[in-house]
Amino acid sequence: MTQRQKHATIRQLIGWSRFFIIIDVIGLFAAFMALMLSSVYSTFTVIVQAVLGEVSQKELVGKLVQQADTALLATVLYVIALGLYSLFIDDSIPMPPWLRIRTLGDLKELLASVVIVVIAVVFLGFALTWDYKVDLLIPGLSSAAVIAALAAFLWVAGNERTRHDELEVKREEIERCEPRREDR
Repeated sequence: MTQRQKHATIRQLIGWSRFFIIIDVIGLFAAFMALMLSSVYSTFTVIVQAVLGEVSQKELVGKLVQQADTALLATVLYVIALGLYSLFIDDSIPMPPWLRIRTLGDLKELLASVVIVVIAVVFLGFALTWDYKVDLLIPGLSSAAVIAALAAFLWVAGNERTRHDELEVKREEIERCEPRREDR
């Protein structure tokens, strides 16, 4: 085997290795389905219990917020699965504009946004079912600290993306204005 053939074989192997990500995608999608089905079942169970008068209104609110949290967590798994699939396997899947993921940075930003909502919902559930025995300050400050860190990450990433987009537009303008070498 020549050196050129070896390099071609290695390049081909590395190119095909991206398809190993499908194993994670399938696992994440299965986890998404399990959590979503569990959330739907639990939600209907809680509603039936409420109709039968087996749970108080405060318990009902707390349990429904928990179900919303589970559904959001399932959504995070779904977004990760879709993002990894579109980044590594096939980016032609029709998706709404807010869910189009072109870079790993896009996926991280989308996940950070969803995690902020999940943390807020978890704290809301804790606050709604608060029994006045435990201090809300520590979970509140902890939630706020994580949300602030993620918001800072999103702010920096957004600024970097804006700068990158502006530079890309300038580069395209320069290329349009510059005479082609063939034309000189």
